[in-house]
Parts: sequence; C-alpha cells; structure tokens
Amino acid sequence: MTKPRILIVENSIAITGALKSIIRSSQHLSDDYTFIFLLPKSSTAIDEVRSLGFEVYPFRMIELRKDLFSLIAYLPVLLYNSIALKKFVRRNNISLIVSNDFYNLIPAMYKMLGGSVPYICYVRFLPSRFPKPLLRFWCAWHQRYASTTIAVSKAVERELPYHDQVVVIGNELPSEDIHFIQSENSTTILYPANYIRGKGQEMALKSFAVIASKHPQWKLRFIGGDMGRLKNKEFKAQLMDLCHSLGLDSQTDWCDFSSNISEEYLAASIVLNFSESESFSLTCLEGLFHGRPVVATRSGGPSEIIDHGDTGILVDLHDVKAMADAMEYLINNQAHRHLMARRAYEVIRQRFSPIHTTEKLGAVYRGNIPRKLH
Repeated sequence: MTKPRILIVENSIAITGALKSIIRSSQHLSDDYTFIFLLPKSSTAIDEVRSLGFEVYPFRMIELRKDLFSLIAYLPVLLYNSIALKKFVRRNNISLIVSNDFYNLIPAMYKMLGGSVPYICYVRFLPSRFPKPLLRFWCAWHQRYASTTIAVSKAVERELPYHDQVVVIGNELPSEDIHFIQSENSTTILYPANYIRGKGQEMALKSFAVIASKHPQWKLRFIGGDMGRLKNKEFKAQLMDLCHSLGLDSQTDWCDFSSNISEEYLAASIVLNFSESESFSLTCLEGLFHGRPVVATRSGGPSEIIDHGDTGILVDLHDVKAMADAMEYLINNQAHRHLMARRAYEVIRQRFSPIHTTEKLGAVYRGNIPRKLH
C-alpha cells in the first residue's frame, strides 16, 4: 500500500530547533509516511534537508514584520501562496499538512479557500512572547481551520486562549545511539544557541565573569549561527564587545553552527541555557541526552525537562548571582556533577521516550488523515 504523504510547511531560513525537531520525528516515522518539506526560497537549510533524503520544494514565504513593506505585502502574498499550496497539494497527492510554525497562516488560508486536506498546527513558542492582538488573530484562524493543535509543552498549552483539539507532545530525543561518557577532564561550559537577542548569551558572559578569575582553566564556549540576518550579526558583535570589556577573551570561544553538535556536548562538562523565553528547549533536551547537567532559566519549557538539583539546576530570569553560583557549584563539586550527569542521561530517556513523543505524534497523524487515504 502507498504510504500517506505528509507535507511539512516550515518558515525557517536556517537550521533551527523547530526544524531539527520536525526532521527527527519525520525520520522516525518514515516507515509509515512519506514526508515532503516546503521551505522558504531563501532558506539555507534546503540542501541539508535534501541531504537527509527528503523531498524539498522552495516556496515563497513572507513573515509579518513591523516594516511597512511587510505589512502591505503580507495579505497578498498569503493569498498567492495559499492558492499555490492548493495546486501543490492536489498535484502531489498530499494526505495531511503540518504547519510547523504557528504564525504561518498559509495552511489556514488554504482551508478557507476550500482546501480539502486537513492540517495540523504546531505551537513551538510561548504565546506570551507576542502582542495579544496578533496572538488572538493567529489563534482564531487555527482554532477555526486546524484539525489539531500540538503544543510542545504544558507551558505553551497554558498560554493558549483555546484548549479544544490541543495535544501536548514534547520534542523527541536525538536518533543517535550515544553511550554514557563521563566528562572526567573537561573544563568546558557549553552554550549552544543561535545568536539571537533573547537567547541569553549576555547573561552567560556576565555570570561567568563573576567566577572566571577563580577558575582560569575553565572556558565558556558559544556555538550557533546568525541565520544570515544583519540584526543577529550585530548582536553577536555586541556580545563579543561585552566579552572583551569583561576581560573574558582568553576564556571564551566563539563558534559558528556545527553540523556535529554531539561532539560539542560530549566535549563539555556543563551546558547552559539562559534564554528569556523557551516553549520547550531542544538544547536542554540534548544536553541531558548526552549526559551533561544543564543550568537553565525558568523560562517555560526547561522546567518540564530539568529536575532541579537532580539532572540540572534551574535559576530565575536575569539572576546573575544565581547563574554564577550554579556554575561554581558544579565546578567545585565534581562528584555531584558526575552523579547529575548520569541521572540526566537516564531520566531524559525515560521521560521523552518514543512512546511519549514520536509514537504519540504518529497516532495524531493517523487520526487526522482521512480514512480513505490510509
């Protein structure tokens, strides 16, 4: 029997946590479904997704921004893309559409124009990050037209103004078979995040500066991309200036996006995430998966991933002292750090096993595909 064809509509212009997650789940479910990706024409992720064996089609997409051109062009482009999507779905015999971005209304407009194929909407950010009028606008459309809404955490679900047809499914574990390796001699503190304002890198620098002189052998290692955007390049430059002003140049590494992030986690001893807002946090999940204790802010999703004092340490937003104290505690207490590392490796595999993530997602897919297409 021919496998149902699922279309992933994704706005990412580069590799992001949301895109990594949907790729992983699609790989896990590829025996049951054929996945096709629609990505923006400008996305640097197109070749990488194709290299993984997926069909990928470039698509013209425009995000709603504050500039006048974006506001004027948004609705006409949305209408044009929805008509194009309708033709694409019919031509490629699509069984189900998955919108991987809550703010992408192309599938909703497609349904409003009479599209017959159902779609699922993923919510991969905390709704409170956005202005309430815009949030209500998006929610009204998805509540009306989406068959199911998937929230990646309970924190996300709580912030949605509607709960009918909302299912909570956390992000899946990496597919690699990683054996537990203790970080016996590593003196690296890893900060894996794209250089985007709000991701918390400046808090890592300020808190590390509090303890750096007492631990000169330890280094803070940033790794991530700027997604090709000027504002992100400027933010990274500002971070490097802050690093210099704090006297941390010799204890800080600045690295670009890595295609082998596992090596980075395994080479580190501690992982940080001081983001201001996290719907889930793939970096927290990955850090624990690789057997590394994670220090993270209580910014939403991390509180559902990390067990405070057992697999990592949770701190309040912008609390530099608590961040510094957490890092210093893990540096000075190697035995407990190693115990937390082992617990992180074990607990995360239980909490986010396939039965709770990809298999649950597969059941949602089956439940939304018209029976005649199974």
